[in-house]
Amino acid sequence: MPVSGTYIRISENQFLLFNNARYPNSQRYADTDGYPFPIKIKVSSPDEDAFEDADVVLELLTQVYQFSRLYWKSLRQQNVPITIKYPEMVAQIAPRFNNGVPDDAKDALWFL
Repeated sequence: MPVSGTYIRISENQFLLFNNARYPNSQRYADTDGYPFPIKIKVSSPDEDAFEDADVVLELLTQVYQFSRLYWKSLRQQNVPITIKYPEMVAQIAPRFNNGVPDDAKDALWFL
């Protein structure tokens, strides 16, 4: 498995971002992470020339990787960015809301 933070282009605007417990300067890699899958990322823009510069793509992938390192419940790095993890957590507890979920929120994506 590649070192954490490594990305591989799999098509024109699709990438695999490896997010695991393997780091470049580490002598020993953690065995307890199971089998972390890479994150599949597709970038798009209405501007056709937006991703001509490789630095723009690198910056976007770096942001996704850094967001996956933020997690309030633990010091362990997560295998998904918090922008995906937190709404998933809210969706899991939503059925327990006393007043229910508003009808217009049932068919919309939740972002925090």
